[in-house]
Amino acid sequence: MIVPVNIVAVQCNQNNSLFVTTGVDYDSDGAVVGSEITSQYTLNPGDDLTGQPVEVVNIANALWTPAVVAAYKLANPVPVVVVEEPVVESVEMAGSITDAPAA
Repeated sequence: MIVPVNIVAVQCNQNNSLFVTTGVDYDSDGAVVGSEITSQYTLNPGDDLTGQPVEVVNIANALWTPAVVAAYKLANPVPVVVVEEPVVESVEMAGSITDAPAA
């Protein structure tokens, strides 16, 4: 009988971000007969861990000390996007409706 087994792999990057891969191994009598990756994503120090696998939360909590999070944020500031309002210039018309010739 083939049994699906959820897997989680976590790789710690040089900047202390975590590269997470989740998937399913298909096991038959102790031998993996197939694998499927279900998602891959990166978590950065200080990211919300809500809904993450327990393995990911445990590694992040051990790795992401307040000093690590502060250093990451200092090295990777969030860019400030300034949205400027478009300038609309008024257009003067050569004449007005009241200046139209009578029919």
